[in-house]
Amino acid sequence: MDTKLQDQGAGKALPGIAPQPTRRRLLLAGLACGGLLLGGRSSAKGRVLVTGPAYMGGRLLQRVNEGGFPDLQRDNFGPMTLFIAPVAVAVSPMRDIYVADAGLSALFRYDPMQDAMSVIRGARVTQQTRLAALSDGSVMVANGSSALATRFARNGRQMQTLDPQLGLAHFDEIAVDSTSGRYYGLDRVQGRLEEIMPHGHGATVLADGILPEQPMTMAMDGQTLYVAGRTCQCVVAIEMSGARPQVPVLEESGQIAALAAGDGWLVAADMRDRVVRVWRQNEQVASYEFASLGLTEPRGMAIAGQTLYVVDTAARRVQTFRMRA
Repeated sequence: MDTKLQDQGAGKALPGIAPQPTRRRLLLAGLACGGLLLGGRSSAKGRVLVTGPAYMGGRLLQRVNEGGFPDLQRDNFGPMTLFIAPVAVAVSPMRDIYVADAGLSALFRYDPMQDAMSVIRGARVTQQTRLAALSDGSVMVANGSSALATRFARNGRQMQTLDPQLGLAHFDEIAVDSTSGRYYGLDRVQGRLEEIMPHGHGATVLADGILPEQPMTMAMDGQTLYVAGRTCQCVVAIEMSGARPQVPVLEESGQIAALAAGDGWLVAADMRDRVVRVWRQNEQVASYEFASLGLTEPRGMAIAGQTLYVVDTAARRVQTFRMRA
């Protein structure tokens, strides 16, 4: 499918998303290549999180085909656009990096192979936006009470909305079971977790006791759902394929702003103590102060391919870390 931007030529700005030439020159002056990859800092031997590249934006693709791949003609690569206020990130098995930027009110799919990104048109993005990537390279976008959770293909086509018809069906957090294809939607206000069928129109409201009191954020690895609770200041693990008991992973966790799970890892960002904690197979293996990782305001995280992706809103970038067991 041709998704060429209307009235756009090479080097022109996407409507509502202005290029920033001064910042672009400053950025490119410090890069080893002509894109947005910042070189990672070296780390001590034995460190669990090893700093990798940071992504701060990219050249906008004017057209992508049905598979989401760009043609390589010169006029297809538009202006350089930098992130303003990224708030959420998700990474697909194809290594597409989806970034929701509330400052630009846009959802981007960044392609590291092309060092360029396309806009997912029709996706609503706010400060509350949360993302979950699926195995086919698509992404689910949740926006709390402002819109139904919606799934987009990597070429930008809208594929699905979640409307299980159990109340308002507005989810503050969204997760996907990669094995069964089921979605899990969290309503923070009601303290309610819904299990939604893959087609998006049938769901079960899970028992009240399954969640910690005042659930804030969640992440999923396989069929294990991790949920952070504000009242208990804890993180619990819930095995969704069995009897679903709560298993405490962390107590006295502080204020968990973001969780990420995948590849046997669990990572939590604690805004109260300003630390990032790392678990491997449910055993804590590391803890880092934000400053030691070069982080200021981690708002969203994702794990894919033994790599941790962290949205640092204040720093206007997505920072990566290689994960070493």
